[in-house]
Amino acid sequence: MTELNKNNFANLKGYNGNANLKRSNQSIEWTPNLVEEYVKCQNDVVYFTETYMKIINIDKGLVNFKLYPYQKEMLTAFANNRFNIVTTARQAGKCQKLNTPIKVRNKKTGEIIETTIGEFHERVKKDKSFY
Repeated sequence: MTELNKNNFANLKGYNGNANLKRSNQSIEWTPNLVEEYVKCQNDVVYFTETYMKIINIDKGLVNFKLYPYQKEMLTAFANNRFNIVTTARQAGKCQKLNTPIKVRNKKTGEIIETTIGEFHERVKKDKSFY
């Protein structure tokens, strides 16, 4: 980095010139209100998301992220539980290889079958009541 670039970088306000983002090694003055807000955010992921996360709306510009009820439920589950399983349309069948082993319970017999996703898919195509 040239001396000119170093000087220009040193004069930037905030991270990468963004005054809204603190640069590294900057201290924070912790007021009682700031500590209270920090604790509130730490204890409530939904509050943190809806208060501090922003999205860009085509009509309104930068707006707070307004969660749907199912998103609130998911975030709360993620915060409170180490392991979660979520089935959403975007994940349906795209995240696994066909030879990935799975266990499936047959609804009719209660039998648990060890198979692969590919084999399960073929069985369901033939008999939709299989699972």
